[in-house]
Amino acid sequence: MGVVRTPSQQAALEEARELLSGGLELVEITFTVPAATEVVARLLEERGGEGPPWIGMGTVTQERRVQQAVEAGAEFLVSPNVSSTLAATIAESGLYWCAGALTPSEIVAAWELGAHLIKVYPLPPVGGPRYLATVRQPLGDIPMLAAGGFAVDEIPEYRRAGAQAFGLGAPLLGAGTGQVRQRIARALEFARGQEN
Repeated sequence: MGVVRTPSQQAALEEARELLSGGLELVEITFTVPAATEVVARLLEERGGEGPPWIGMGTVTQERRVQQAVEAGAEFLVSPNVSSTLAATIAESGLYWCAGALTPSEIVAAWELGAHLIKVYPLPPVGGPRYLATVRQPLGDIPMLAAGGFAVDEIPEYRRAGAQAFGLGAPLLGAGTGQVRQRIARALEFARGQEN
């Protein structure tokens, strides 16, 4: 999952287009982006038809943001936290939900509230792959996405620790389109276990 979190609407559009053209099937536009819903609506209009790629919204922390995301046409939602109130509103929307959690209690709570995928976040400050592997020992039946700021080359270690998906932003982006596509191709290889 490519994550777009920029201080300007134009930069967000440019980054999202780079991530989409590079072959990512999931691109998250966070609500921290100015006019984030407009960015999502524009990207969906440019894509036309149905996904993949799918375009969703992140930093969904309030019920009103769920409604705004739905109105913009978002195809999935990502929250950095666990909230029963938010879960109920998301369930009503019918959208795929990736809920943020860190501790075993939060991970189980998010799963019980109906999250389809748990974004274990932020992993690097608490031990990275070692932490994820430890948490997955008793919770291996819950699908988890690794997130929180790690490099493309660290994906294999997180995959071996049990992550089924990976959320990255800045590490995928670079100085030029060719470099971005190379980084995305490498990230996809790592995510699929195809590294040499």
